[in-house]
Amino acid sequence: MSILELVLLPVVALLSAAWVVTTVLWLRARRKAIGLRKRLDQVEQPRRRRRRLVPTPTQAVRGAVETAIMVKDHGLGGVLRSSIEDLAGWADVERPDLVRIAALDGTVTILFSDIEDSTALNHELGDRAWVHLLQRHDRIVHRAVQEHGGHVVKTQGDGFMVAFGSPEQAVRAAIDVQRDIAMVRPGSRFSAVNVRIGAHRGSTVHRDNDLFGRNVAHAARVASQAEGGEILVSDTVLEQLDEQDFVVTDSREVQLKGIPGSHHVHAIDWAR
Repeated sequence: MSILELVLLPVVALLSAAWVVTTVLWLRARRKAIGLRKRLDQVEQPRRRRRRLVPTPTQAVRGAVETAIMVKDHGLGGVLRSSIEDLAGWADVERPDLVRIAALDGTVTILFSDIEDSTALNHELGDRAWVHLLQRHDRIVHRAVQEHGGHVVKTQGDGFMVAFGSPEQAVRAAIDVQRDIAMVRPGSRFSAVNVRIGAHRGSTVHRDNDLFGRNVAHAARVASQAEGGEILVSDTVLEQLDEQDFVVTDSREVQLKGIPGSHHVHAIDWAR
């Protein structure tokens, strides 16, 4: 072995060792960089919301208007469905913001209202005048609902579906609506408006029991029995009202479509 080879041998060995160390360090640094990038990507990605568990009946106030049962009529001689029927037909309405509405016993009073013969009135007035009339009608309803602690669940055309914590709140709101409409100047276009209102009270339980859906259907059926300018309530509403504050002008036995048995509805005097 020559002197040159003796000199170059340690140099080559040293360079080889340095290359190995450099490669190992580079691989470790690359691995750390990849791991850091993955962690950053996970942080930047939006967190998935946890699915809400179905509440138990004791927790169930959120069902206030969470589920509206499908209630659609096709009979009655081909008469067009009213706004009340259309409103009751919406299913799976999820309104967790209505938790505060329910009474302490877990019940909610559902009120439905619409304008009697609204289709004919629309044709008589024309679209432009009808829109102005609806705006005035809607302001009256919204004001009454707000003043008595209710919550508008759904609206369609001239129809309203409203939730109240107590029957008294619902009936007082209904009385305000009828009185405000009755105070309109005679002879004006709005004087032709006759609103029919119905209310029913029922328990609010979780969706699986479907009890709330039946109560929504019941409230819609009570309202459909009302004449223009009338407030009808079910037995469950009437039993919670003070006889000294609310007067019943008429009680009648009716058949509610899709609901077995006979039922009583009661007309509330709002003019006194």
